[in-house]
Amino acid sequence: MPLYEYTVLDGKGKRRTGLVDSSTLQTAREKLRDEGLFVVTLEKPVSRSEEKTGTDIGLFRRVSRSDLTSATRQLATLLKAGLPLVQALEALSEQLEKPAVRKVLNSVRDRVNEGAAFHEALAEHPSVFPPLYVQMAKAGETGGFLDEIMIRLSETLEKETRLRNRVMAALVYPIIMTGLGFVFLLFLFAFVVPKVVGVFSDFGKALPLPTRMLLLMSDFTSRYWLWIVIAAVLAIFAYRRLSVSDRFGPSIDSARLRVPVFGKLRLRIATVRMAFILGSLLSGGVPLIKSLEVVSEVMGNRVLSSALDRAVLSVSRGESLADSLRVSGVFPPLIPRVIAVGEESGELAGLLTGVAESYEEEVASHIQAMTAILEPALILIMAAVVLFVVLGVLLPIFELNQLVRTG
Repeated sequence: MPLYEYTVLDGKGKRRTGLVDSSTLQTAREKLRDEGLFVVTLEKPVSRSEEKTGTDIGLFRRVSRSDLTSATRQLATLLKAGLPLVQALEALSEQLEKPAVRKVLNSVRDRVNEGAAFHEALAEHPSVFPPLYVQMAKAGETGGFLDEIMIRLSETLEKETRLRNRVMAALVYPIIMTGLGFVFLLFLFAFVVPKVVGVFSDFGKALPLPTRMLLLMSDFTSRYWLWIVIAAVLAIFAYRRLSVSDRFGPSIDSARLRVPVFGKLRLRIATVRMAFILGSLLSGGVPLIKSLEVVSEVMGNRVLSSALDRAVLSVSRGESLADSLRVSGVFPPLIPRVIAVGEESGELAGLLTGVAESYEEEVASHIQAMTAILEPALILIMAAVVLFVVLGVLLPIFELNQLVRTG
């Protein structure tokens, strides 16, 4: 029989640990309870072979958003079929292939089996289950319609995943082209151009302007190419650190929203996320103030989060959410108008979902247009650089050839 490692409290409240042999986890728990012990934790010890295979959630075994979305959809189906929560979690864990997801679900199942609420068990894994997930699960448990909430939650996660995939698919090509272009230019100016153009340094005549510029750039790059790479890496590292700092982060987030083309796209994506999540939370029975607090945590931009935090204070004082968002001036004008109509009609959740779907299509069109402009623009920039190098090399050759003919 397999052994299970336990931590229990005896009748005097003293904590005890040890091992118990049993065929299943459930029978092991029942055996401990029959002895008058309160089970705190109960799990199968990790063997050395399991440690080597890495069944824990490490750096390369995180639970991705697509994994969470798929597991949520399957859990909703099992709950809709009438299975109790613990049995649904156990059945779901058995059919999952990824060890990281299976381990998290086993932990959640054990905590629920020990008497914890489902949303409390989820909250113990904040790196896997975002606040949106926990709050909607709590609303479903409280209202007695957890199966419907899980279906709505899986739809919300699927929409977020679809939007994220659209953005990433559009930006992958420009990012790769920019990175490869930087490496190509660095290699060209540091190692190739000096050997080709260096022969013109003793030309004995004033070199053409493109050639002089090429010599200057190649000389600088060949001398300091390592420092250029280090400076680029440090700049990226400093930007990332400053963007998450309390002092400079809000300013950087504000600047991100003002960047031409990309700033407007970022705002639209954030608006879609806010409308989807807020609509889903409200339709799931989560109170408005708590819903706004959850949305504020997942916005990903402190300027927008601050606007929602101020909206929480306004709503708690009995003021209108639409007026608060209108005064902030950070969200598109359509959002306060839709919210105002929703507050008056009592259909706020449905209207938010509708405007989110409308904005999602607008974001898709914006991404498509941006990609159509970026790709030829990058090609033109690379062509201009290559033309500059070719002119810098060929012009002295033409002049040398002219001197030979005339001489």
